[in-house]
Amino acid sequence: MEVGPGPGLLLGAFTAMIAEHAWDDLPMPYLTNPRVRFWFTERGWRDYGLRVAAGARASGRAYRVIRRKNPRRSLVIYRDEWQVALLPDRD
Repeated sequence: MEVGPGPGLLLGAFTAMIAEHAWDDLPMPYLTNPRVRFWFTERGWRDYGLRVAAGARASGRAYRVIRRKNPRRSLVIYRDEWQVALLPDRD
């Protein structure tokens, strides 16, 4: 999910501080590559993403949900039950 506080730059939901307590127990691996982006898995979307989207909606912020199915294995930096960290596609 990407969240924008209004016109301009899109931010990730964590950076935009959306529903801060909705994901307190979500593992946060320390990754140093600044290009890495986190995506929810299907289970992560049900367990965390829906609460984050509800927080964005309740705060009146614009947001959009982007789906990405089966990324190439070479792009996966980290994966757990709730999230996947991916390098951006070069296409």
